[in-house]
Amino acid sequence: MSATSVPITYTLLLLLFIGRVSGKLIQAAAGDDVRFSLTEECKTGKVTLHHQLMDGTDQLVASLDGGWKPGPGYINRVAHSSDSLILKRADFNDHGYYAFTCNYKQTEELEELHVFLPYKVVAPWDEGATLPCHSVTAGQAVKSVRWRRDGELVLELNPPSKQITYGDGYDESRVSIPSDWNQRGDLSLTVKRAQLRDEEVYYCDVEKTEKHRSAVHLYVSTPSPPPPGSTSQPTTTPTPSECSDWSWRTFFIMAVIFVIVDLLVWLGWFLRNRKFKVCTPGFSGGSSEQEEEKNLKSVTINNGDGHL
Repeated sequence: MSATSVPITYTLLLLLFIGRVSGKLIQAAAGDDVRFSLTEECKTGKVTLHHQLMDGTDQLVASLDGGWKPGPGYINRVAHSSDSLILKRADFNDHGYYAFTCNYKQTEELEELHVFLPYKVVAPWDEGATLPCHSVTAGQAVKSVRWRRDGELVLELNPPSKQITYGDGYDESRVSIPSDWNQRGDLSLTVKRAQLRDEEVYYCDVEKTEKHRSAVHLYVSTPSPPPPGSTSQPTTTPTPSECSDWSWRTFFIMAVIFVIVDLLVWLGWFLRNRKFKVCTPGFSGGSSEQEEEKNLKSVTINNGDGHL
């Protein structure tokens, strides 16, 4: 193939795509399942679904010939229902155009798949969370604004009638969007008092001249656990006044005990010393009187002998 023929080939492919792209736009968050609707003609016989890439090649996604079978690169990623062929766990390589060939007849419409990553929002438990969704609303006729989670309605705004419809389990006390959304293009969803059950991927769909779809994955942080060993039973910890009274009472009791012990020790010491002092002088005095009496008798005898 010459160098000049390559651009011509790509131009022809792009013109072919542009001429046939008149089907719906499918927007999916990465990891979501994508449904391709089956017409009556594509529910029986020989049917194929191809993924057409921008380099001109296409990949077989699945084929029906007595039963649906996945293509070589889509093992364990294809399922089906009565009215849809389901591509599981969409990733960024699934982005592009898809076309059915039903009973050897290729459909005129291509379905365009856009795969995007959901915006991540982490909200504290039992507090408010804002899930962002912004789209151009100026100069465009907005038909509806719809927030969904897990395929079920959360909130829907109908601008022509200015009516808001809430899904099961939701009301104005739980979810809301800004009242001036049309002036600011802010269609963000506010979830009040977020609970663990609110964790999910939420989709914002805006039906207008240019369709818009975005996704937000809400995570709710778990509440802090109680301290270890704490129970719901009332504790017996004394109040500050009780603690104060107990401390002063203990102080006085201990002080009295120390005073009594000191007095007893001092009294024992005093009585012991007093008894010792009383006994010692009496013993020494008795010995001196006997010696004086003995000396006196000796002197008398001697005096008598002198006169003899």
